[in-house]
Amino acid sequence: MTQENWAAVDRYITDLFVQPDLALDTALQTAADAGLPPHNVSPNQGKLLLLLAQIQKAHTILEIGTLGGYSTIWLARSLPADLNPSLPYMGTLLDISLI
Repeated sequence: MTQENWAAVDRYITDLFVQPDLALDTALQTAADAGLPPHNVSPNQGKLLLLLAQIQKAHTILEIGTLGGYSTIWLARSLPADLNPSLPYMGTLLDISLI
């Protein structure tokens, strides 16, 4: 399978299962504006993280390290309460992820 085919499948899955979301779009834009590299999970990977945490009925999630907070938003949404500790290891990343 070519890279173009993988990209088409990725777009199809994203269009099918992921709705537009202001908070997620803002996290991506804030990270880009801060000059962070685009190493976030894809929207469909974020949705998968959310579903896996919901299926597991997670009560807490520890995400070690965060870039712009994109995956953190997905994971936090799966929790019954606002419990998603994140331990960013670089000050700048911490500042950006808390915006």
